[in-house]
Parts: sequence; structure tokens; C-alpha cells
Amino acid sequence: MFVMSYRSTPPDFCHVQQHIAQKTTCFHCGDACKEDHLRFDEKDFCCQGCKAVYGLLQESGLCDYYELTEQPGVKEERDTTELRPELFDLAEVRDKLVEYSEDGITRVTLNIPQMHCSSCIWLLENLQRVESAIIRSRVRFSEKELSITFRESQLSLRALVELLRRIGYAPLLDRAGEKSGKRGAGVPRMLYVKLGIAAFAFGNIMLFSFPEYLGADGSDHLLLKGFQYLSLAFSVPVLLFSSTDFFTSAWAGIRTRQVNIDQPIALGILALFLRSTADVVFDIGPGYFDSLAGLVFFLLVGRWYQAYTYQALSFDRTLSDFLPLVVLRKRGELEEAVSVGDLVQGDHIVVRDQELIPVDGVLRAGIGNIDNSFITGETLPMRRAVGETIRAGGRQRGAAIEVEVLRPFQQSHLKRLWEEHAGASAAQRPAMPRIIDAVAKRFTVAVILISIVAGVYWAGRDAAMVWPVVTAVLIVACPCALALSMPFTYGHTMRLLGNRGVFLRDAEVVERMAHVNTVVFDKTGTLTAREAYELRFIGRPLTADEEQRVRSLARNSAHPLSAVLYQALKPVVTDAIEVEEHAGQGIEGTVRGSRVRIGSALHTGGMAAPVEPGEAQVHIAIGGMYRGCFAVRKRARSGMANAVNGMQGHAATHLLTGDTNVDAEVAAVFNPDHMHTACSPGQNPPLCEQLQSKGARVMMVGDGLNDAGALAQSDVGMTVSETSAALTPASDAILDARSLDRLPQALMLARRARRIVVASLGLSLMYNVTGVSYAVAGKLTPLIAAILMPLSSVTVVGFVTLATYVTARRLWRKEID
Repeated sequence: MFVMSYRSTPPDFCHVQQHIAQKTTCFHCGDACKEDHLRFDEKDFCCQGCKAVYGLLQESGLCDYYELTEQPGVKEERDTTELRPELFDLAEVRDKLVEYSEDGITRVTLNIPQMHCSSCIWLLENLQRVESAIIRSRVRFSEKELSITFRESQLSLRALVELLRRIGYAPLLDRAGEKSGKRGAGVPRMLYVKLGIAAFAFGNIMLFSFPEYLGADGSDHLLLKGFQYLSLAFSVPVLLFSSTDFFTSAWAGIRTRQVNIDQPIALGILALFLRSTADVVFDIGPGYFDSLAGLVFFLLVGRWYQAYTYQALSFDRTLSDFLPLVVLRKRGELEEAVSVGDLVQGDHIVVRDQELIPVDGVLRAGIGNIDNSFITGETLPMRRAVGETIRAGGRQRGAAIEVEVLRPFQQSHLKRLWEEHAGASAAQRPAMPRIIDAVAKRFTVAVILISIVAGVYWAGRDAAMVWPVVTAVLIVACPCALALSMPFTYGHTMRLLGNRGVFLRDAEVVERMAHVNTVVFDKTGTLTAREAYELRFIGRPLTADEEQRVRSLARNSAHPLSAVLYQALKPVVTDAIEVEEHAGQGIEGTVRGSRVRIGSALHTGGMAAPVEPGEAQVHIAIGGMYRGCFAVRKRARSGMANAVNGMQGHAATHLLTGDTNVDAEVAAVFNPDHMHTACSPGQNPPLCEQLQSKGARVMMVGDGLNDAGALAQSDVGMTVSETSAALTPASDAILDARSLDRLPQALMLARRARRIVVASLGLSLMYNVTGVSYAVAGKLTPLIAAILMPLSSVTVVGFVTLATYVTARRLWRKEID
């Protein structure tokens, strides 16, 4: 994205609105058709890639793809994390990806992050109609996974990956996507087993209890007794297996002398089972095994829902997840694929365009244009000449370079930096007590005291009433509704925020966000876009002919600033001859008979113009005459102003930047007293700590590994991400860069979710107080108590679900207004 403006004097920065093209959308992907608008088969396409995919689907008879969903296609865009196609021919890479291969039949499972609708599923499951060598393809939509079985003798793994890239579904092929790689924590398998057993027991015990529900007259006593013992038998695994988590947590609290919400739950479950067993064994009644199984089932559903919400998103990543699967080690004229861990000091590796440099090294051949956005968030590359040191974590942008390994990966600067920040765990943060824990302490003590007092009272009045009253109190006071209110409220909140591009690690993050009253923003890569630039020309405006000459020469340069000029200027290019690139200076060549120079002021014979904060300059000379310079600066993200201004009245905002001067556009939305400039990565955590010492609850919003210390120190650490490469070990939340302006609404929803939890706790306590008062008076039988217990749970769950969705809709409506 580029914005162009021309002017003859440098003082004031003038924003000129980009010309808005006619609103025509692409038939394939739905994006607006702009300069590269194409017409084919009476349909509009935004680029050659979308047109090519349509043509491929048309040839294969798969145009039903477009009938399932309107504009379902995915634009074919290059991902900087993609492996080069030729690397898939290497045995080392193939072995990491292939699940099965025998008799020429191979199966591979790939991660397809672009998969988003029914049309995607339909197309990916019909790949055999595009390529006859594909035998079968099946999708796991929830995991974004595609399993493909194919004849490798007819279709190589490399060709398969190229086919997927060609139709816009490039697989994510990094260490996080390996067949043996770890996934996000997700839902523990054992929780599914416990939930299944509780559900099975609940359904069957209700079936056995039908005679009691229908008021059987007891004429067939033996049959009724058999059903009661079957209910007892089915409830044993519920007690001894499905509910073990509650007993384990309760016992852990007792051992550490802490009170938690699971202690009264465990007490209620135990009381329910013992009372029901005594009723059946001593022929007092049928017991309440259905309520016991139902209670455990609903509690486990709450835990499952909390774990299931955005289970596939991995917030904790190891450094190896970001490293390439293999690197090319050069020995003489030969190149061999090896793992990063096999590199030793003195090895030479080849790093090509867009590849990550995995070790500290010295540049031995080529021109380095190193993008350190993985470390700093800053995408404007640093120029490196032969003999200069290159730190691990940078990404080469331009022609291939040769790097000599200075030290192994385990001793690299990147490895040390990662481990320093990974060590700053959430356990070191200031304590922020959960509301449910505060309620649990008082509630547990109150239930036990009330049970004891009620038992003593009835022991002196009517000893026969002691056991029914005590058990009724413990059953009706079981805080199952309390335990369900928070996971369901915060689970709904996490899902609703995820739909708006804000992904939270777990329910605790919602509660932490609700307390936030100070938001600290990193500037570079967070408030400024990574690949979007503004250009202004200082000097007499270039003619269309001169722009054509500049663009034609810029196409031949590997320097990122030349690439910015090439993308921003629109004239049709012509051939440039006698092209020479001078390291650290610029490029020159002949275009249609005129000598053109692009680069530094010294290279073009000009003088450097005053530089505004955050700018770089590209000077131009045509036909031996200096014509001026382009000032290039990164654009602020489109939602930057709304994100910062929307916090007014809700949270104080601070800015952290390593720059000595702040862009006027960014500075305009911050209080000058709250802008902290020239900050090194090591100074960021102490600043957060200083704010916290004054009583502030801090949310840090950053994007690079250099922000990881501050992200860990803050109460909530949030990374702004355009790709997975921006994640750091301290992430509590991930904010889609396109949703930056929704951050204030996310903060408001977290606060209101906490209020909903408080209201639901009040509703649950009202049930408990009412039930306990009747139980203590001896007017509430255990049967009625067992009925009220699940009823209160259903009521609370319904209330928090409705309240959360209504609250979210009101906030989103305000956002639109």
C-alpha cells in the first residue's frame, strides 16, 4: 500500500489521498480491482493470479466452487515463511512431512490456514479432479488440516505443494506444522473421556429412574430395587473417575491451606453420593444418582467449553518453531541440506530471498538487505556489506548471500534473547486475585459453618432430622452455578472477541483485561504498518516519462527501497541496460538512452534534504542532472488513531519507541508527557514496572521479540500480528493487525464480562441462600435440593450466555456508529 504526493519544498508533510478506483470486485477473491484490473470470460479479476486460478478450475470442471459461497477464492500471495519449491525434493524435508509411503502411494497431512468456508472444503476435497495423480483428499476444518493421498511416481511432493500454492492454498510448512510437532494445548484427551463417561452415566441413570419419575406404586419392588442398584453402579465411575479433578483440586487446596471453589463442589458431590447410597442400601428411597451424574456432567461441560475456545491457537511457541526445516550448507561448489543444529563455527550457508538467518555469522558473498522485523518489528532492512556481522533472526531480502557461521545456534544472540524473555513468566507478574476465588473462600467457610450449626441445632431438637438437614444443606449449597458462571461468560467473551480478531490465551486473560487501566503501545510495527509506505517527492515533480525511467531502473535493484519505488510508481517499465549496482551507494543504468541513478545523495550528485522522523531518502538523477529525492516513511496502521483515541476515559495511554523523534501522525494522538522515546528493549520492562508501582494495571501492546520483556512484565501482554512470525513467548493475546481499531471495544467487553460474572454470582448466591434457609429449617428434602441444584446451573448458564451476546452486540453497534 502506498500514498504518493509531490511538493517542491520540504517543511510540512502533506498527505494526499490516494485515488479511489471504481468499486469493482474480483470474481474469485472479492478484493477490489484496482490498477491490475483484468477481464476474462466476462468476469472481473483483481490480478493475474486470480485469473489463473479461475482458468485452472474452469479447465477441471470445478466452477461449482463459485456457486457454494459468494466470492470464496483466496488470493495467491507469497508468504515469506514458505520454503523454496526445490527443497521439497530433498529427502530431509520429505521425511519430516510424509506420514505414509509404500508401493508408490504416499499420504501427507498439511496445514492450510487459508481454509475458511464450505467452498474451500469442497475444492480441497475434489483435488483429484484437478490432478489425476491425487487419489483422495480429506479436510479437517476445525484443525485447518488437509490429508492428501497421491501417487508419488506421477506427482512429486514438490509438484503437489506448487499445485496448492497455485490455487491459493499454500500450506504452512514450518516446524510448528510438522507431523511430530506440538499443537496448541487444546482440550486434554482425558477430559473427553471423563465427559463421555459422565454423559453415558447421566443418560442411563435417568432411564433407570423413569419408574420413580412416573410415580410407580411399588408393586414390583424387586424391579425398582434393581434399577436403584444399577443407578448406584453407574454412579461409581462418575465419582471415582469423572469427578477426580474436583477432588484433586480440593485436596491440593487443603494441603496448601488455601480455599478454592472446588472444595464445596467436592463436598457436595460426596454428600450426594453418600446420601444416595445410604438411601438405596437401607431401602429409604431411590437416591439422587441422576442429579449426581448431571452435576458432574454440567461441570465438565463448563471446563470443556473453556478449553475448547480457540484451542488451536498456540500462544506458547519454542524458538525452533520459527526456524527453517533445513538450511543449505555450502562445501566447495556443493550444497547440502542440514538441520540448524548441525551447523558449526566456520560452516558456510546460503541464504536466499526471504529466508531467515538462523545463526550469527559474517557476510562472505553478496549484498545483505537484512529485515530484522522478527526481532525489532522494523521492516525497513539494514544494508550489510561483505565482512560485516549479521545477527541471527534477520531475514534476507534480495539476492542470495553466503554467510559464514560465527557461532552455533545454541550460542547465538537470538537464542540468548529468546531465553531471557521466555524466563519472564506470568508467575512473576503482580498477583491479581480472581473474583471466583474471593467468593469461594467465603462461600466454603459459610457452607461448612451452616452445616455444623444446623446439625447441632437439630441434634438437640430431633436427632432423626440431623442427617437429612445436613445433606440437604450440602447438596443445595453445592456451588455448581458459581463454578459455571465464569467459564461460560469468559468462554463466550473469548469466542466473540476471536470473531473480531482478538484472540485470548485463556479465561484468566479476560479477567486481567477487565482490570487494565493503562495501555502501553510499542510504535514500530505495532502502530505503524509493516509493508505499507508513504512517498513524497522533494523537488520539481517528475514527469510521466521520468517516472517510467526511474521505475524501469528500480526493477533491477534488490534493495528494499528500490522495491518500494517500483511498487509505488505506475508507468509501464522498459528495459534498462548497462546496469551497475554499487554496494552502500545505489544503482545506475541506461533507460531509453538516458543515464539514470538511484540511491544516496553522494551517488546522484545531490544534497541530502532535511529528514523528518521515521523517513528514509532515495535520491534521483536523470541524464546527469540531479532531480530531487523521494522521502519514504512507513504508514501508520489505518486503525491507529481509533485504537488510541478510543481509550480516552477508559485507560491512560503511553507510547514506547526506540526512535528519538516520533512521527507527527503518531504523536498527535498521545499526550506528550506519555511518549517515551529512545527506549532500548531493556528499558521497556522497568517502565511497565514503574507504572505498576503507582497502582496501574498495564496492558502492553507490541509486536517484536524486543517487546517480549515488557509483554511479560505487564499484566496483559498482547502481540499485534500479521503473520505467525510476530509471536513471542510472552503473549497473553494476539491481535490481528487489521483489528487494531477494535482494541477499545475488546477492553470494554472484558470489563462488562466481569460485571456479568458478578451479576451471575449474585443470582447463584440468591438460589443458595434461599435453598439453604429452607434446608436449615427442615422444610427442604434432599430430593427437592437435588432438583434445585441443576436448575440453578441451567438458569445461570442461560443468563450469562444471553447477557454476553447482548452486551457484545451493543458494543459492535457503537463501533459501526
